[in-house]
Amino acid sequence: MPQRCAFCGLPAECPLCNGCRDDLPWQEASCPRCALALPATTPPGTSCATCQLGPPPFEAAVAALDYRFPVDAAIRALKFQRRLYYLPALSGLLVEASARLPPGVDAIVPVPLHRFRMMRRGFNQSLELALPVAKALGVPVLSNVRRTLHTPYQSGSNRVERRRNLKSAFGVRGRIDARHVLIVDDVVTTGETCRELAVTLKRSGAEQVSVLALARA
Repeated sequence: MPQRCAFCGLPAECPLCNGCRDDLPWQEASCPRCALALPATTPPGTSCATCQLGPPPFEAAVAALDYRFPVDAAIRALKFQRRLYYLPALSGLLVEASARLPPGVDAIVPVPLHRFRMMRRGFNQSLELALPVAKALGVPVLSNVRRTLHTPYQSGSNRVERRRNLKSAFGVRGRIDARHVLIVDDVVTTGETCRELAVTLKRSGAEQVSVLALARA
């Protein structure tokens, strides 16, 4: 079958044509700790006010794009409508963004789904996005991290509600046999999911945690 762009559907030599690639909401500047978009005039390496007041438990965060159209529509279609043809294009963007991560990543943990949601959805989009990144970095994907609480959907919840819903939501079977663990997620909104997961990973043996996301709200 001839290859087509995942976004516009026109014939292309790769999963994302040059025109659609140029139209994506690329970040011009972002906080190095939480990947929040900052004004383009912000000096490189400057953290946002929230991270300066209370640094998160992960040391670095990188997002490929801002969570705006058409990326937001593509991610929702992938997750809730099983439009799996978006995966090659989106995972490719994530692999490119991984070049901006700090060195030393030696394992990857995709944000896990609870088993009930996994049964309903049929796949974990974070795992599917993480597999090409793991291959590019030459590191394993850890499978002993679980979501122990069946939390409600976080869309529309504020930071306080998300933090309350996610309290003790993750668990680890055994220990984390890695020094620098990379959390991979599709979207970082308030950062509470990655925050809670990072705390769990560090309690289980990880020394350093970084975050890689496709998009940052």
